[in-house]
Amino acid sequence: MVCKKCKKECLESELKDGICRDCMSKTNKNSMIITIIISVVISVLISLAIEGWANSGVGLKDFKVESFSIDSEKNSYSTTYDGKGIISCADNQNDYIVLVERKDKTSNEVSYIPVIVHKGKGDLTTYDSSYSGATEKPEYEFNIIGYRSFKHNNWK
Repeated sequence: MVCKKCKKECLESELKDGICRDCMSKTNKNSMIITIIISVVISVLISLAIEGWANSGVGLKDFKVESFSIDSEKNSYSTTYDGKGIISCADNQNDYIVLVERKDKTSNEVSYIPVIVHKGKGDLTTYDSSYSGATEKPEYEFNIIGYRSFKHNNWK
């Protein structure tokens, strides 16, 4: 008998529905690969849908660092630098946790500050002292590098 797919001569016991064992195993492997590809595509689409829903149409451009200032205080032991500013968001209906990258231009150090933005505003604070290595008043550059919205039921 002849295989319907590869046209190879086979014994009748080697054929199932007119297809040889070799062709059957190739068909099964191809089906498994296609199933895996479809599963990955569906997973990616679901992840993108959840990501879009979770961040409710707000982008990095909607977050701004406003009115940041640094106050210094000297005593006989050290000098401290307290920085205060506001992170604002165009969306004041949802709450966000925002990750702010802080680059200190005087020491070239980079650090990260999480800020909760509630009803469109969040407090950004920094603290440096001569104990922590600050020898002169720091000068910062801030970049909003990420955010996540979160739901709440009992905040008023």
